[in-house]
Amino acid sequence: MRPKLDEELIYKAALPYFARYGYKKTTLEDIANALDMSNTNLYSYFRSKRDLYQCCVDYAVDQWQEYVRQKTSPIEEPKEKLVMAWRSAIGYIIGNDEMMALLKNDPTIFPMFPNVDPIEEYNDWSVQYVKQILDEGIEKGVFRSSINVDIAATMLFGWYKYLIVSAVEMEELDPALIEETISTLGVILFDGLLLVPEEDV
Repeated sequence: MRPKLDEELIYKAALPYFARYGYKKTTLEDIANALDMSNTNLYSYFRSKRDLYQCCVDYAVDQWQEYVRQKTSPIEEPKEKLVMAWRSAIGYIIGNDEMMALLKNDPTIFPMFPNVDPIEEYNDWSVQYVKQILDEGIEKGVFRSSINVDIAATMLFGWYKYLIVSAVEMEELDPALIEETISTLGVILFDGLLLVPEEDV
């Protein structure tokens, strides 16, 4: 009897097909052939093509978030950590053709205004991660203690989604425009739009 494969190997074999051809045009036969197994064997791991696809999407998003965690966790300064969360998330997409193609082929994975969120668990984690950074900033006296952290984290996650969706929708990626967008968001967030803050007038 053939030993069972590590499911991560199946995800890594399947993702290039889903990314290149999309869900509808990818067949289980494509993936089974890439793994040198039969369709029947593949069904012993997953109930259906839809099940395999969702597992692959979850795996891909988890890898994305793990990259952001690795880039931000060593940073102790809250402002720098928040900016790095944006930079690393968008940088991962820009540098990962497979993930970019997956999101282009299926915009429902990461919609700007979802009715149903297929990766709700991961997006909830992202909001909580931003909230954690804000809490750290308040505790260290960097951020205002008067802000509603739940609302602020949700708003900042909205900016983050805007960055990702904008990058995915570009016909050709413009790194300079993305950098300018990140910088502008940082200025608005940390310095505000008023030339002289009202509290100083």
